[in-house]
Amino acid sequence: MSNDELRGKVVEVARKHKASWIELGQYLFSISKDRIFREWGYNTFEAYCVRELKIREATASKLLKSYSFLEREEPRMVKPEYTTEEEPRKIPDYEAVNLLRLAKQNKNIPVQEFAELRHEVLNEAREFRDVRAKVKAIVAERKPKDTPEAREAKRSSAIRRLIGFLNGAKKQLEDEDLVPDHLLRQIEALAAKLEDQLH
Repeated sequence: MSNDELRGKVVEVARKHKASWIELGQYLFSISKDRIFREWGYNTFEAYCVRELKIREATASKLLKSYSFLEREEPRMVKPEYTTEEEPRKIPDYEAVNLLRLAKQNKNIPVQEFAELRHEVLNEAREFRDVRAKVKAIVAERKPKDTPEAREAKRSSAIRRLIGFLNGAKKQLEDEDLVPDHLLRQIEALAAKLEDQLH
């Protein structure tokens, strides 16, 4: 199809992308890769998506990355006949596919657990929130536990940041005479109590 026909087709597909995000991802992939959006007066792919397709940058990015992931990892799913067979297939949610893509890069997710996750996303079309919960659980289970020293370092760092914030806020409030003196004294007292926690 010509670039003008492609332009019209993409706008149409974008309107119903929840149902056919793979098709939209395919078009977006071509438009981004070949920089066709420039012919249509846009300097960036993101500007084209936001202004012409009314798709947020973050959504366009996820669609593009999810489609690329499927094309590379599961090419059968991006073929037109996959979504137009007589017996309709369950199409996985693009956000779930994007999460699967990120999970593949995460070294804290073992191969076996990734394989299960992949099956659930691509074969069972699990909902994004279920996939997210599972990924969080896997990562939390594998995450190294904090040592007492590491916890103390985090605690001290957080307290120091809070003291710095309180002192900065107090100075601004005082310099610009924005609050009564008794509140300034309370802020100073809180900062002093936090200082005591560091000893």
